[in-house]
Order: sequence, then structure tokens, then C-alpha cells
Amino acid sequence: MSDNTESISYLQAIAISVGAIIGWGAYVMPGDLFLPQSQLLGSSVAIIIGTLAIYMVARSYINLLTQTPEHESGGIYWIEKYINRKHAYIYGWGVAIGYISIVALNISAVALLLRYLVPSSLQLGYLYTIAGWEVYASEVVLCSAAIILFSYINLKGMRVGAKIQLYIALLMILSVTALFFASLWAVPTSQTFLPTDMKTSSITNFAWLPILAVMPWAYVGFETTPQISKSISDSKTKTKSIILISLVAGVLFYFLINYFTALNMNFDYQSIKNSNWATGEGIDNRVGSLGIWLLSIAMIGSILSGINGFILSSVKLLESMAQSSLLPTIFTDNNQQFSKKKTVLLICLVCLLSPWLGRNYLLDIVTMASLGITVGFAYVTTADLINERKKQQAGLLNYLSVFISVIFISLLLLPFSPAALSLNAYILLAFFIILGAIGYKKIPSVGSGRIT
Repeated sequence: MSDNTESISYLQAIAISVGAIIGWGAYVMPGDLFLPQSQLLGSSVAIIIGTLAIYMVARSYINLLTQTPEHESGGIYWIEKYINRKHAYIYGWGVAIGYISIVALNISAVALLLRYLVPSSLQLGYLYTIAGWEVYASEVVLCSAAIILFSYINLKGMRVGAKIQLYIALLMILSVTALFFASLWAVPTSQTFLPTDMKTSSITNFAWLPILAVMPWAYVGFETTPQISKSISDSKTKTKSIILISLVAGVLFYFLINYFTALNMNFDYQSIKNSNWATGEGIDNRVGSLGIWLLSIAMIGSILSGINGFILSSVKLLESMAQSSLLPTIFTDNNQQFSKKKTVLLICLVCLLSPWLGRNYLLDIVTMASLGITVGFAYVTTADLINERKKQQAGLLNYLSVFISVIFISLLLLPFSPAALSLNAYILLAFFIILGAIGYKKIPSVGSGRIT
């Protein structure tokens, strides 16, 4: 078990996992992707199928967690033990890209929220327009302040970040629940609670595949649990339940927000597609200013919990790489030991770029982050399969978990897939692959194995 100053409670660990799942995307993707792509019926089916698929992958994590020594975190330990060191590095780099991308995505969502909360007169210092999104100096400053604040919090220690995460998560849950019931209450008598023309074509035409493809990104929060597992003060059996609780919370949140977005916009999918932010517009029209403030509290909570949770988990993941001597020297001190200060500062510097990119490149970053996460899924499910085969206990579900991970990767990489990565996403991906290759060359004593 870790030092007491770095240990966190069971509830705090749940808050990290749930807060990492329910980030900005839960409030933006219903209007940007889910409903325009496949309406309420098709998007709901995609969420159900995606959740079941993610659960199949999560089974591998749960199984391996039960066999992980108390002094070890998952992820890197599993891939190094059951596959090899080079693949442990690829896994760590891919998942780290996913985590850090999601920190950057949550920061950039601050600008979107500001445009609904404050008068346009506070959009000060117009800088330029990128992909149709106007970038203002005032928004860049506020977004930068958010990342600097949470970087500082994480430098103060894991327990400080975990305590703050718990309070933020509770606020977020209460706000979304209130918004759901307020939306139901505000439905006029002339409108039904479900669309009268729920077309089955939204399922049969497979338009929901792009939604399915981003499910790894939507549920990546559960993947943070193995990274922080050795810091959780409760037993490993309780640690398993954190993954299940976070998945249940995730599907409930995505369903509720997707539903009340469609409901408040009168199930008018063209209006949803044309809206800059359908969830916010619907709440504003139906529930009014009180609803917008409730939504803002929920979204601020989700954004901040996403920023905090993924910085915290990124640091623990990179620390685990350092324990296996798999971390480039840029993350280590003069004695080649893991430097938390340098790591947090580097994450902070990378994420400070996101406010300058505007909002309209977010989907490209989402799909790239999804690929990093799905590569992580494929490695962990393969490690679990190898372990079970060695014990001669491998069953159909073990193979199915690997297959599902490969399907997720294929949806993003195959050029004829409706969810295929864009050119911008490929450029970003190529940049990070080159960085990863350079980083591997910078690892001190590659063959030295784990530090005990």
C-alpha cells in the first residue's frame, strides 16, 4: 500500500472514475453528434450497445485487478508482465495521449460555457478565427487559469485533488438530476414525452456507428481506476466495484442528458443540428435562466472533475511507467527518478495550447484520444487472455473482449468506416507517434526492468 499521505478513500476513488467519465462531452455530444447523427432512438441504441461493449472490456480490467499485488498499479504492470516491455511502453504512451487530450478537451469547453454565461461584451481581445470559431484573449486567459489552478492542486498531493474531486462530483450529480426533473416539469401539454415518429431507420441504416466509435472516449474514466489502484486505501475487492459503479453512472448520465436535450428541443433534429449548443439552448428555452445556471453548475463540475481526474490519473500512469524504467528522461530528475513536479508542469504546458485551437477541432481530438484509449483496451484484454490461457481457463468471453477492442480500433482506422479519423486527427496522431518514438529512445537503461 502507498504512503498514507498519498492514499485515497473508496468514495474519492469513485468520484475520480465517475468524474472522469462525465466530462464536458456529456453536455456537448448529444447536440454535436448523438442526436443529429442517429436521432433519439438510434443514439440510445448506440449508447446501450457501447456500454455493453465497454463492460466486456472492463471485465478484463476487473479480472486482472484481483491478481495484482497491493504495491502495484495496473496497466503498465499487466502489459509488462503478460506481454513485454516494449508493448508496455506503447500502451502507456497511447493511454497517456488519451488522458492528456481529454484534459485539453475539458479546458476548451470552458470557452463554450462562458459564451452562455456572460455577456458578449466580456468577450475581450478578439485574436483570430480558426475553423469558424472566434478566439478571444479573455477566454484564453480564463481557460489557462483553470489548467494552472488544477496543476497546482495536483502538485499539492493526490489526497488534496481527490477530496476536491468528491465535492465536485456530488455537485454535478445533484445538478443533472435537478435538470432532468425540471425538463419533465416544463414539457407543455401539447407535447409528448417521446417523439411520435421514432423511425427504426435510425437503427437499421447503421448511422449510429460514429457514436459507437467514441464510446471508448466517453467511458475512459473507468480506465483511471487501475492507474490509481495502489493508492486506494480499501481492499482490491472494493476496487473492482469502482469500475462497475462508474459504468452504471456513465450510462445513466449519457441517457438523461441525451434525452432531455431532445425533449427540450421538441425532438426537432434539424434545429438540434443547427444549434451551437443544443443542450444549453433547450434548457434556456424550456427551464429558463435558473435551468441555465443549474446546467452551468453541472457542466463546470464535469469540466473541473475531468481536468482534475485526468491530470491525477496521467501522473499516476506516468509514475507507473517510471517504476518500470519506461519513462523518457524529460519526466525524470537528475537521479533518473520520477519527477512529479516536472510531469505536472509538462502536462500543463501541453494543455495550455488547447484554448488557442478554438472549439471546432474538438471532434478531431476526441477521435484521436479514442484511438489511444482503444489501443489501451486491446492491450489489457490481450494481457488478460494470455493470463487465462496460461492457467488453461480462457473462455469465449476473454476472446470476445479482445475482439471488441479490435472492432473499436477498426471503426476509427478503416477508411470506409463512417467513424474514420479525419485528416486533422491523423496529423495529430502522427505527431504523437513521432514524439513517442523519440521518447522511447530517451529511456535510460531500457533493459533494466522494474524498480523495486
